[in-house]
This record gives sequence, structure tokens and C-alpha cells, in this order.
Amino acid sequence: MPLVDPITMASAVSKKGASSQTATIEPSTSPTAETYNLLPVSINQTPLAQTLRHAQPLLLSGVLALGFSSLVKDPVAAMSSTTLPLTAALQAAYAVICLPVAGRGSSAPTKKAKPRPGEKPTKKKAGEGGNNAYVLAVLSLLITALVTPFIYVAMILFGAPLLTHGSHTLLCAAHLSLLGLFPLFYVHGVDASAWAAVGGFRAPLDETFGGLVGALVGAWLGAVPIPLDWDREWQRWPLPLQPVPSTTTSPPKQTEAKHYKGFVAGVFSGIAKLAVGHPFDTLKVRLQTSPPTRFTGPLALGWMFMDSVMLGSLTFYRRLIHDNFFPGYHNPSDPHLPPNTIRLPTYAHGLAGILSGATVSFVAAPVEHIKARLQIQYSSHKSSRFYSGPVDALHKIYKHHGIRGIYHGLGATLIFRGCFFFWWGSYDVFSRWMRNHTSWSAPVINFWAGGLSAQVFWVMSYPSDVVKQRIMTDPLGGGLNDGQPRFKRWKDAARAVYRENGPRGYWRGFLPCFLRAFPANAMALVAFEGVMRALPE
Repeated sequence: MPLVDPITMASAVSKKGASSQTATIEPSTSPTAETYNLLPVSINQTPLAQTLRHAQPLLLSGVLALGFSSLVKDPVAAMSSTTLPLTAALQAAYAVICLPVAGRGSSAPTKKAKPRPGEKPTKKKAGEGGNNAYVLAVLSLLITALVTPFIYVAMILFGAPLLTHGSHTLLCAAHLSLLGLFPLFYVHGVDASAWAAVGGFRAPLDETFGGLVGALVGAWLGAVPIPLDWDREWQRWPLPLQPVPSTTTSPPKQTEAKHYKGFVAGVFSGIAKLAVGHPFDTLKVRLQTSPPTRFTGPLALGWMFMDSVMLGSLTFYRRLIHDNFFPGYHNPSDPHLPPNTIRLPTYAHGLAGILSGATVSFVAAPVEHIKARLQIQYSSHKSSRFYSGPVDALHKIYKHHGIRGIYHGLGATLIFRGCFFFWWGSYDVFSRWMRNHTSWSAPVINFWAGGLSAQVFWVMSYPSDVVKQRIMTDPLGGGLNDGQPRFKRWKDAARAVYRENGPRGYWRGFLPCFLRAFPANAMALVAFEGVMRALPE
């Protein structure tokens, strides 16, 4: 049986028999799909493999369907004793029978070696990897198990309970690892070049990488019914208890603050905003920072989502302000305020917006800085760009300018996000008016109030955003050799905008931004408020 390289999990070839073995592919030193020649993974051509590749989704769905009632009744017991081992067995069988082993099928195809005179051709069992396939399947399962704690930590960071329901979260992470990562480990091993292509979404969308994308998208789609109020009783956790009749009327109990809710809801808000507002963001940046004749129409590319931090901190500051300054506040003109809503006057909502804007700025500043520099690179050839990607940009800027260079533009970001006062203040005004003057449902109110308040925000803040983008795309100079810095202070950039284009310069690119603001933020607020209502108090 061929030996397995413990690092790349590719078949080791001895010098003596190198001529009769399939040539291994040495990973490139540059972790890109182009240099590694990462090709779509070819499914084995045996009849069994071709049958199983189509039956695998049905088999996995059948496991969940057959254990559905058990999952609802006792998720931990059902997942640990039934769905997890069956999923692992099905995935292992699928890999051995259908997929090429690590080092084959993911790079340039190689010809099969002919047997020597007098030798009989070796018959492969199950898949085309022979006995080696079983070894790689076991190793891949072990690596998948080792990665599962990292998936668990990621789920905690995205809002899963830290001190409770640990078994639920860990088992969920194990299922995601098996469905999304195990086939990739089996095919690519732990080769850095291949995983750089996977992590950078430069890998071909074959059955292995597509499985990872499908697992992530499926996990999100499974949660869509919750913010849209389409959920059934069995989807709620914990399961609802039967109400106990009471003959006395008592004020609602003050429940313990659940600060995680805002962060979890913010994740869904960011996904909704990404899906709806994706095409307009690059256009806005390029219109703000490029020569007037370069761009005249909508272009695509993106939005980096930080809504979890922004909306999570907004919820936290709302509760903090309420508990310390407005513990007994009640607005008699808003009798239809939903239960469990934090009661604040409009200006207090605006103040919470300013504080959340300042908080998220420390996350947003480096993200938007790197994004802005990448978006103004117009070369169609990646090799001729100054930065090859976000990691390269971070490395170069940090090498020559340190943390201060990474946070270039933080002051401008704080000024821009100080205008969150207008966003969340106007959101409260619109929401209160619609609750008391229409018969609309809560999601409809969230949609219209979210879209309109976002447009108020952009009308008030757009000039400061133009200045911010000028600062973030200004050359840093020094050892980076990207040009000579022009702006030492915020006011220098503001004056440059006026000097070059007059008052109209502060509104350059406003139209695509304004068009994006309503639908993107309307859907984001529907998702945010829906998840906030769905999560337990």
C-alpha cells in the first residue's frame, strides 16, 4: 500500500519506482488558484460512483427526515447517537467511492501508468484510490474532528450561547464540518495552496467546494423563516410551554438583559444588506475617488458586513441608557409600542446611535480602509495591481506603517458614523408614526421605517463619507512607495474636494448610494427586528 505524506496527504513516491507511479503535484509557493492550477475535482467514472454522487443528497436528507421527531424532542441525543455517526459514515463512503484521493483530480490530469511486462494491473477497490482511499478517509475524518472546535468558536462569535447549550452548538459545528469540510480535506489534504484558493473563494465550484458553499448557504436559509415570522412551533427552541391561566393582572416582569440578541440579529441584518445592496457599493467608492470621466454607470462589487457589531452595540447602548437615565419612561403618544421594546425618547435613540457608530468604527475603519484601496485598482490583470488582495494589502501596510497605517482614516470614520444619530433617531420617528397611523404588521413597518431612515442618514452624512473615502485612498507614502500623501488632516481632504469640484464634489456618487440605501437597509432592518422578536428573552 502506498505511503501517505502526513503533511499534504498525497501518495509518497519512492525514487526507485517513480517511473511507474502517478506523478505527484508539488504545491506552488504562491497560494493562488492560478499558480496551483486548481481544477474542478473529477468524480470517479465507475458506475457505483456515478450512482452514489446523485443519491448522496437524498441519503443525507433521509437521515434528517427519519430522525426528525427525535431531533425536535431531544436534539443532543438525536444528533450524537443518530445523525452525526450516520452523516460521517455516508460522507466517508461518498469520499472513498466518488472522489479522487488527495493529490489527484484537483490539479492537471495525469496519464495512468502502464503495467510492466509480466505484471498484472492492480485493481482498485471501491473508488480509484484503492486501499489508500480508506487511509485518507480516516485521516480526513480526524482532521475534520480537529477543526470542529474552531467552527464551534466561530459560532460562539456569531452569537451562539457561550455558557449554555454548549452540546447543541458543538454538535451543530460537527455536522457543518462533516458536510462542508470533510470532502475538501479528502481531496486537497492540508495543502496550503489549495486551501488558500478555497479560503479566497477562488476554487472551482465543484462538488467538494460546492458542498462547503451549500452547507453555509443551507444553514442560513434554514434560519430565514425565523426573522420573517414563518417559523413553526417545532422550529422554536426551547419548545413553547402551555400558558398558565391567571386570574390576576400583574405588570410584565423585568427580564434579564440578553445582550447577545443584538449581535445575532445583526448577522442576519448584514446578510440581508449584502444580498440586496451588493451591486452599488463599489460604484459609490469609485465615483467618489476616480477622475470624472472614468465611471458613468452602475458597477458591481461590494459590501463588507459589520452589522453584527453595529446593531449589537446599538441594542446594548439602548438598554444601558434606558436603565440609567430613563428607567420609567413611557410615551403616552405611542400606545402601540410592542412588548419587550426598550422605551426611550427619540433623542436617546439618536445618542445610542452615536455610541454604536463610535464602537463599530474601530472595526469598520481598517475594513473600509483596505476595501477602498482594493476597489480603486482598475487593472484587469491581477499581477499588475499594487495589492493582490486584502491579506496582501494588510501585510504591506502593516510592514511599512504599523497599526497606525491600518487604522488610517479612523478619525474620518468616527465623524461619518457620528451621523448615526440621524439614522436611529429618524427610525424611531418613522416607526412610531406608522404604528399609530397605519394597520401595518411589524415587518412592514420595519421595512418602510428602515428604508426611509437610511435615506435620511445618507442625506445628512454623505459629504463626510466622500471626505472619508478621499482620506482612505490617499497614498500612505514612505517605504510603501504608493505615492506622496496629500492630506494630513480631515479638513485638508474636505478642502481638496471643494477645490476640485466645488459643492457638487461632496455629492458625487450620491445617486447609486441613495438608490441602494432604501432596499438594502429596509431588508436589513426587517431581518434585524425579526430575529430580535424571535430570539428568547
